Amino acid sequence: MKDRELEIIIEELESRDVLSAAELDGGVNALHYMMPNRFAARPDLDRPVDTLDGALRYVIQAYPNWIVDIHGTAQNKAGHWRCTLREGDTADNDAAIGAGKGPVPSQAVLAALIRLTAILKKL
Repeated sequence: MKDRELEIIIEELESRDVLSAAELDGGVNALHYMMPNRFAARPDLDRPVDTLDGALRYVIQAYPNWIVDIHGTAQNKAGHWRCTLREGDTADNDAAIGAGKGPVPSQAVLAALIRLTAILKKL
């Protein structure tokens, strides 16, 4: 998967308040492509990522024991949510930090997860 394809997926997650299941699957497929050993044939991950719980399952599977920081404001249709994924919260020496934003928490988490995975894949 090329960098531009990942950028398009992340842009969609971060900007649109309603995504179809197929559009969300693009993000999941990107994770499967970048980390096939973590996500291949995992029935416990066959949960929708349109919920915060579903998105967090992927974070836990990919980066167990990492710090997930989610904050934002809820509004009628779309809020302003931010998510950061860090290896630890005691020092500022992480090799990479995943950051994402979105109109709903699950999309912010998925954007941060895809961004972090792409960064770590390049290191």
